[in-house]
Amino acid sequence: MHRLAVIAVAVTLASSCASVPVRRIGERKAEDPTWLKAGNQQVRFVGSLELPANLGIEQNVFSRLWAWLTGTEATHALYRPFGVAVSSDGRVAVTDPGTRLVRLYLPKENRHLEVNEGLTAPLAAVFVSGLLVVADGTLHGFDPSTGEPQPLRWKLPTFTRPTGLALDTVRERLFVVDAAQHRVHVISLSGGEPTTLGERGEQQGAFNFPTHLAVDERGHLFVADSMNFRVQHFDERLAFVESLGGLGDSPGDLPRAKGVAVDSKGTLWVVEGSADVVQGFDAKGELVGVFGGSGVTDGKFWLPSGLTTDSEGRLYVADTWNARVQVFVIEPAPAVVAEGSR
Repeated sequence: MHRLAVIAVAVTLASSCASVPVRRIGERKAEDPTWLKAGNQQVRFVGSLELPANLGIEQNVFSRLWAWLTGTEATHALYRPFGVAVSSDGRVAVTDPGTRLVRLYLPKENRHLEVNEGLTAPLAAVFVSGLLVVADGTLHGFDPSTGEPQPLRWKLPTFTRPTGLALDTVRERLFVVDAAQHRVHVISLSGGEPTTLGERGEQQGAFNFPTHLAVDERGHLFVADSMNFRVQHFDERLAFVESLGGLGDSPGDLPRAKGVAVDSKGTLWVVEGSADVVQGFDAKGELVGVFGGSGVTDGKFWLPSGLTTDSEGRLYVADTWNARVQVFVIEPAPAVVAEGSR
């Protein structure tokens, strides 16, 4: 009876601890920070991914009990998230080099997996043709439902330090930026030979420690050319289009360009690491909005890194040293009623 009483008390305690409300991403609060951008739009904070519960992934009572008894209830928390990927069916992958693994969230199945076989410092991930592809010294493939390793059947180049991945679904090609080689590798998913883009330099089309990538719906490629303090834009034929940013401390400058992503409206979003902000540029390369700033509260960043968007138009920012991925939406700004018009 004594053991049963102890178990009953433990279950009660574990259940009560689990009953503490955890904010799910997408739940809105009146106090959530917002920032205006051009075109009568605003950026709104809608939550942070720190634990699986933030995506609605809940443990059963026995899992909660075991975690409470063993003191491992916090082991599913992010530590140093660096890259983020979201699949078309809502799976989320976060690379966490601080723990040498990728956290894979499957909200529709109420499951969370830790992917770590063969990984030492995973930096980027992308969902490709039924696989989760991870950049960690080379490319690794995993089953996005089980986390089990899977072979990559494409022809791969030799990598030195791949740090960013992006997928062009229309042309069936995977882009891999190699920071140490100062180039972008272009891998054919249909079986062709890989090619490369760029070399080390400061001229158009050359790179100096590039780190992150994004591809828009047209197949245009955007490369965070970090030590050239810019983002370079290439068209679907990989011809140079324009360069954004520059060295400086004014809005629109990119002294430490990191994560890049393009939303469904064609806005290019760039993580600017030295100021802990995200900057938005329109199709003409004009700055249309800036949000964030240094700090630890909602909407503030501490050395952010990767950035991506999902099919619902949300922005995911890997807020690395705040140990979270913050999520934002772009929405119409509230109408301003002029004084005396009421």
